[in-house]
Amino acid sequence: MTRYIIRRGIQSIFLVWLATLIGFSIYQAAPGGPLQFLEDDPKATSADSRRLARLYGIDRPILAQYMAWLAGEDWLPDNPRWRSGQCLSDAEKCGRGILRLDFGRSFHFKGESVINLIVERMPATFLLAASSLIISVVVGIPAGIYAALNRGRLPDHIIRVTTVLVNTVPEWWIGLLLLIFLGGYLGLVPLSGMQTIGDGSLPDRLHHLLLPAIVGAIGGWISTSRIIRFEILEVLNQDYVRTARAKGLSNRAVIVRHVLRNALLPFVTGLSGIFLLFLSGSILFELIFSWPGMGRLAVTAINTRDYPLMMGLFVISSFLGVVGVLMVDILYSLVDPRVKYEL
Repeated sequence: MTRYIIRRGIQSIFLVWLATLIGFSIYQAAPGGPLQFLEDDPKATSADSRRLARLYGIDRPILAQYMAWLAGEDWLPDNPRWRSGQCLSDAEKCGRGILRLDFGRSFHFKGESVINLIVERMPATFLLAASSLIISVVVGIPAGIYAALNRGRLPDHIIRVTTVLVNTVPEWWIGLLLLIFLGGYLGLVPLSGMQTIGDGSLPDRLHHLLLPAIVGAIGGWISTSRIIRFEILEVLNQDYVRTARAKGLSNRAVIVRHVLRNALLPFVTGLSGIFLLFLSGSILFELIFSWPGMGRLAVTAINTRDYPLMMGLFVISSFLGVVGVLMVDILYSLVDPRVKYEL
C-alpha cells in the first residue's frame, strides 16, 4: 500500500503539471486579453496598451510567460525578452512561480496576491459543499434504503417518481424560485451573502447557509438514493444473504450486518469524488445566492480576463481533483481489505 501511494503521488504530480500546461495554453489561445478594457476607454491609446503589456510581461513569448508563471522570474535571464517590466524595475516584484505557491498578482483586484484571494474565498466554498454533501447523505441514504426494502410497493414508486420529477428541473431554477418565494415574499431566508453585516454569529451564518445548502444538495440526494437502492437490490440477490436467512437470522440482522455493510461500500469510497463534484458545481449557487466563494471569484476572473487569477483557480481545482481521486483509491483499500494494490 505504501508503494502504491508513492507511485500514485508521483503520477499525481505529473498530472497536475500537465494540467497547468494545458490550462495555460487554453487561456492564452482564448480571444481577448487582460488589457481588453482599454478598448472601451476612448482616452486609451496604443501606447498605453504597449506600456501595460510591457509592465506585466504580456508581450513576452508564451514560453517565457509560462516558465515565469511556473517557476518564477527571478531565475530567468535578466533581459526584457524573459522578464516583465515591473520585475526589471524592482526585484521585489519578480514573481516566484506557482512551484513556490506564488500565483502572481491579480489584474482586476489592484495587484492583490492571487493566492490570498483564493484562500480568503476557499472556506466559504468548502462550507457550502460540505453542507450540501451532508444533507445529500442524510436524505439520500435513508430514501434509497427505504425504496429498496419496499421494491415495487407504493413507497418505492413515490420515491422514484419524486427523484425523476425533481431531476428534470434545473437546480439553479429551483434555487431562484425558492429565493424569490421564501426570501422575497415571505422573508424567511436571507436574500444574499454569507452573514448579516454587523452580526456574523453562528445562528446568523446557519440562517444564510440553510437555503443554498439545501438547493445544492438536490442533485446529490437524488443520485445517492438511486445508487443506494441499486446496490441494496444487488446485494439482496447474493448467495451469502440467502445463506444468512437460511441460518435463521432475523430480517433486521441480515439487513444491518450483511446487506447495508456491503451496499454502502461503493458509496463510501466515492464520497471524496462526490465532494469534488459539489465543489465544482457550486459556481451557479454562489452566483444565485451571492455566496462569497471560489465559484463567484472564478466568474469575476473570467469576465475581467484576469489571467493570473483564472490560472490560480484552475491549478488549485486541478490539484483538488487529483487528490480526490487518490483519496478514493486509498479509502477503497481501507474499507475493503480484499482490495490489494500492486506496483
